[in-house]
Amino acid sequence: MEITEKVRELVKPQYDTLECWVHRWQHIEDVAKNAKRLAELENANIISCIIAAYCHDLGRIEEETRKKRGEIPLPHALLSIEPTMKILQKVGISGVDFDEIVEAVAVHSYRVYEGNNMIAKILQDADKISSGFGPYRVLSAIKYTGGKDCVNPKEIETNKNNFDVLKRLVDVSLEKLDNSSSKKIKKGMDFVIEWFDMFHTKSAEAMIKKEEKEYFIGIRNILTGRIN
Repeated sequence: MEITEKVRELVKPQYDTLECWVHRWQHIEDVAKNAKRLAELENANIISCIIAAYCHDLGRIEEETRKKRGEIPLPHALLSIEPTMKILQKVGISGVDFDEIVEAVAVHSYRVYEGNNMIAKILQDADKISSGFGPYRVLSAIKYTGGKDCVNPKEIETNKNNFDVLKRLVDVSLEKLDNSSSKKIKKGMDFVIEWFDMFHTKSAEAMIKKEEKEYFIGIRNILTGRIN
């Protein structure tokens, strides 16, 4: 069994315990696929990039646990460091590869990363493009930045790859938003657009579909027009 498959077998059961639909296993697999593709295009260490992708959100499990206890959690990237180290030790990763993977996981949610670790750069880019700019990303923004009662996660997950159905779900959700929620969601979408302009690699920029980006910006502009 390849080492990436060993890591996959160790982390998947952990992600399956998450309640947060956006960060469950589908997201992790998407990031891993993007990381593999980017590593190939950028001539980076493919195995390290895939492993970093598999481990990068492990801290979200502890994050959910702390929230349930009413505690203020640490940033999930920092909470991901310890479980990542345990996984790497279990599968026999050591030396430079160990250090680069751990650093990549620790900084993956940084708004700005100016280090030289290519694994970290690829993980950040792979994570950004995992949900694209389409209606799935719009629905995620609605759910987590002001319109949680407007979104049915199960319906979104069932139709994740059906662009037309997701667009209809966006339209329905927009009808339910009040002014306050629209402001919060528009602010969140502004952040996503700005973040997507901060790719480390040209390969990641090329992987973004033009029509999806135009759709995302179009929805942001609709919200802008509604805000009083």
